[in-house]
Amino acid sequence: MSIQQRGVRCMLVCLVPLILAACGGDGGGNDSPSTPGVTYSVGGQVTGLAAGKVVVLQNRGGDDLTVSANGAFTFQTRLNANTAYTVTIKTQPVGQSCTLARASGSVTANVSDIGLSCQDASAAMIKPLYLADTYRVDRASLLAQANAQGGNGYAYLFGSVEATEYINLYVKDLATTYTWEALDLPATATALQTQLNAQGARGYAHATFMTDGLVSSVFYVRAAQGLAPFSYELLPAQTSSGAFLNQANGQGARGFHLVGNFSIGGATVAIYGKDRSSARYTYTLQAPTGEAAPESFVAQANAQGQLGYRFVGAYFFAGEQGGQAFKNIYVKDSSQAATFDYKTLGATSGSGALLTQANAEGQSGYFYAGPMIFFPYGYGQPGVARNVYAKPANCSGTVMCRPGSPL
Repeated sequence: MSIQQRGVRCMLVCLVPLILAACGGDGGGNDSPSTPGVTYSVGGQVTGLAAGKVVVLQNRGGDDLTVSANGAFTFQTRLNANTAYTVTIKTQPVGQSCTLARASGSVTANVSDIGLSCQDASAAMIKPLYLADTYRVDRASLLAQANAQGGNGYAYLFGSVEATEYINLYVKDLATTYTWEALDLPATATALQTQLNAQGARGYAHATFMTDGLVSSVFYVRAAQGLAPFSYELLPAQTSSGAFLNQANGQGARGFHLVGNFSIGGATVAIYGKDRSSARYTYTLQAPTGEAAPESFVAQANAQGQLGYRFVGAYFFAGEQGGQAFKNIYVKDSSQAATFDYKTLGATSGSGALLTQANAEGQSGYFYAGPMIFFPYGYGQPGVARNVYAKPANCSGTVMCRPGSPL
């Protein structure tokens, strides 16, 4: 399987977007040691829920619990010792957005430290701010630039061509700073996985691969948010849609999301990344929209978005026949009840026009997902260029909710 770019940048930097909030642990905050045959309660504390608002929680996909006030909450169903628990938000309060912390683990005593924090939806909305900097192609120059911008709270997204202008695009959407490192690309997949996990243990998430003609590099980024550690697994890339879904959903059930495919040492591997959160990912495939009008893509993306799925990108499955080889991939974090709204706007003619457009959309909560080219009259005819924007709602965690930065 290979990534079909078709003008979509950074759909795999949903990349490490890698990163959410709190650690599940082993039921920390438990009140007493476990005893065989004894059952234990699961609960926590609510803060920020406005008067008259209601949020519905679930544990292990059921046992609905309606919460209407701040303070302690406890699920009705008790669990046997060493049973896994996973608390998710089934329904968000109207006009508010809530997030969970320490929401998964295994019970060894009464669990009382799950955190549910709520705030007004307008305050919770991510409003990305973009800037363009000089295009840098060599490792040293890009590192210096990325660290300078990172110190001001801007995360490097990608290099871009706007009309005849080459730029590096940066985004500020979190109250944090960023530190970047670059290491030489290893020669084998095994060595790359070792490097990724060593950097992840230090708090550096994989960001991108780059070659400047002299050296091939792996770029890593660290944010001052306590999001680490990060862990990675490299598996054989799949060439059929069924095998891909089996692999991606198996990894997603363990909290690993698809970073992307990469060719190294004569083989193509699928890179999966995991953070400290309780996120659990589910993937689905939809019909390709490359030969459709932009409106067809928007209709598909919004239908999936209302089900909680975010668009990842267009992929080519080499092991499938003809028109079945292309698929649109979507991903959902089943531990939350996020939704996504998509729109396309006209392609811009330079960096100034792009920044004006992207920053105006950012004030409404839409992030720039990248440019796409559609071929409604066939690939032999001129394409229709559009800039794609997406707006998350009731969304927590940077893998699902951010523009496409590694963090």
